[in-house]
Amino acid sequence: MSKWNDVYVMFLFIFMPVHVKLLNNSLARTPPMGWMSWGYYMCGANCEKNPEKCLNENLILTVADTFYQEGYQEAGYEYIIIDDCWSELERDSNGRLVPDRKRFPNGMKYIADYIHKRNLKFGMYTNIAKKTCMKYPGSRDHFDIDAKTFAEWDVDYLKVDGCFVEEDFLNTAYIQLGSALQKTGRQMVYSCSWPYYIQYIHNKIPDYQPVADHCNMWRNYHDVVASWKVIKSIIMHYQIEYKRLSPHHGPGHWNDPDMIVFGSGALNEGQSRVHLTVYLMLSAPILMSCDVNNITPYEKQLLQNLDLLAIGQDPLGVMAKPYQLELEVTLWVKPHLPMKGDKYHSFSFAIVNFDVRAHLISFFPSAYGANYTDGYSVMDVFANTFGKNVTLSDYIEVTVPPEDVILYSLFPL
Repeated sequence: MSKWNDVYVMFLFIFMPVHVKLLNNSLARTPPMGWMSWGYYMCGANCEKNPEKCLNENLILTVADTFYQEGYQEAGYEYIIIDDCWSELERDSNGRLVPDRKRFPNGMKYIADYIHKRNLKFGMYTNIAKKTCMKYPGSRDHFDIDAKTFAEWDVDYLKVDGCFVEEDFLNTAYIQLGSALQKTGRQMVYSCSWPYYIQYIHNKIPDYQPVADHCNMWRNYHDVVASWKVIKSIIMHYQIEYKRLSPHHGPGHWNDPDMIVFGSGALNEGQSRVHLTVYLMLSAPILMSCDVNNITPYEKQLLQNLDLLAIGQDPLGVMAKPYQLELEVTLWVKPHLPMKGDKYHSFSFAIVNFDVRAHLISFFPSAYGANYTDGYSVMDVFANTFGKNVTLSDYIEVTVPPEDVILYSLFPL
């Protein structure tokens, strides 16, 4: 970047807050939970050749019915989000986005009404460039009219990508589009990809403070796919980047490691436990992407395990801290509610084993923040059982199976 561009960007950040409100929509006080189309259905526009991966009205209504009828809604899943490739390839004569007429014949307001009647929430996608990542119409030069359109369609959540734009524009466009959304008067969760494109396309270190000031959540790392290797790389990213990411994470503003890819057959039960558990320990959004008819009974049990979900939905919203116990074994530690008085937290301890062999692990909870002198009750979250209480002088010892996780929640007595 030239020296002039450096001065220009600095000028914008110094003077922009005078004219642009910081995000204050009171949304996403806990990490959003729901379903998103991209991870499984991808672009999904060629329904004739690939009907099983068709992104259309029927798919979205089916997901809404499944959430409503099969316990997902009661477990806290509420957002149903359409990703890229939902529109016609051209705007209308008034410059407005138009839903694909074949795949979404009744339009987006019809879908929003259907979802809202089930007390669920509706999400959509755009990009801050002139084209989306898949070359559909993007929102650049149309921020105000697109914000108004999404508001008129009663959208509750907007995912905003950042393909095909220069660094300077990334650092202003998300702020400008966020301001346009606020001016509509409709509250929408604002999901940004701002830091991802700064770091991995423009090769700069993101400044997370303006991101957290203007977005409810943001992507930090590469797209997830249904691969254990990829999921491990995402988890390792958050472990390595913990010190840089955690200060900007909390109620209303969340780091987003991308979707939960259950229903693919790519993960065994242990790997599935790791995938979901670490995301919940991070207080990350839980947005599954799948054919809801392909979720296995065990995956559904995990997704609806209320003791497990409570860790991720804890109102304190603390991002778990990682401690490397062995080369392939990490202890993730998360303080959360309930508290004893106003100073003794409960804690969850997730011992994650990436190795292909089992590891015998022991640790003292008191070495990682547990400080209540009367001790703690110990819950094995996956077994849904309570073991022997522990004091501050006691250690916990457990064998962690290969590529699996053991999860304990400790509650002050």
